[in-house]
Amino acid sequence: MEIKNFNQKMVNEVVKLWNESVVPYSIFAEFTNESFTEKFLNNPFYDNDGSCVVVENNKIIAFGNATYNNNGLEPEKTPGYITCVAVDKDHWRQGIGSQVLLHLEAFLKSKGKTFIRTFFANPINLKWYVPGYYKHEHAGAPAVEINSPFYFLLMANGYNINGQQDAYHIDLTKFKMPQKVLDKIAENEKDGYTITIYDAKKHYGFNELFDALGSEGWRQAINNNLAKEKPLPILIVQKDGEILGFTGPINNEPSGRAYLAGVAIHPKAQARGLGKTMFCSLCQKSKENGSTFMTLFTGSDNKARNIYLYAGLRVARSFAIMRKELI
Repeated sequence: MEIKNFNQKMVNEVVKLWNESVVPYSIFAEFTNESFTEKFLNNPFYDNDGSCVVVENNKIIAFGNATYNNNGLEPEKTPGYITCVAVDKDHWRQGIGSQVLLHLEAFLKSKGKTFIRTFFANPINLKWYVPGYYKHEHAGAPAVEINSPFYFLLMANGYNINGQQDAYHIDLTKFKMPQKVLDKIAENEKDGYTITIYDAKKHYGFNELFDALGSEGWRQAINNNLAKEKPLPILIVQKDGEILGFTGPINNEPSGRAYLAGVAIHPKAQARGLGKTMFCSLCQKSKENGSTFMTLFTGSDNKARNIYLYAGLRVARSFAIMRKELI
């Protein structure tokens, strides 16, 4: 048995290993040779020294990948990432996964990394499916699925839980606006607060909203959308033309998933149920737009979870952000 660097000639065998020994026993999506090449080899942060295989009797029985993104900082300032460790199902519980993991950690050390975190900032993030539904997918795992084989492998090798992300899901084909939401919308409309589609000729205040919320990420997401030749519709809360909240943009992804950049209400308009009613309106608009489901994730202690639960979303899976010091 020997650990070797991965090379492109191994793609077919590694894909076969993944599809037979990972997919049936996890939430992760299958690969084709083309999708594997696009996800790993064509990723600008892919480093071939960060991918390895274990070979026994000329057969690949394990694969692992690690990566990093220094973000223009000193290497020790940002984490390394373990993307995955996959072991042939006929070779489980023989310590092979731990050997691969140690090899990947050594690679990250050689790149100046002093710690590892396993969460959504990994530039190589893997698609997964919501259990119990046919290909209700999310583009990337928020962290490590709790109580999964990968979770126990990391726990056994000195990784600690550094936070929790919960993934939410709703089947939009069954979504119907609750009467309590319609009543609340009507109540707020009496005070001048309406939920509508953003119109640049009628509404103002996105920058002021994001200043008040302190969110550059949301500002960038909305500005990127508005810069398109045909921007996607954005659902807002407004009063007298001033934008006091947003969610969306409304977009139906090829999988049927409804897109969500975020949901937020200006501090001066909070405590009126506007976030909940606006998000429910997004679910309705997304359904009308052809979306069949929605997935999203957020921290387990994020107050936004109350909005998602109110709309009928449920926690599909919980994920642990895991960390290990390398020094």
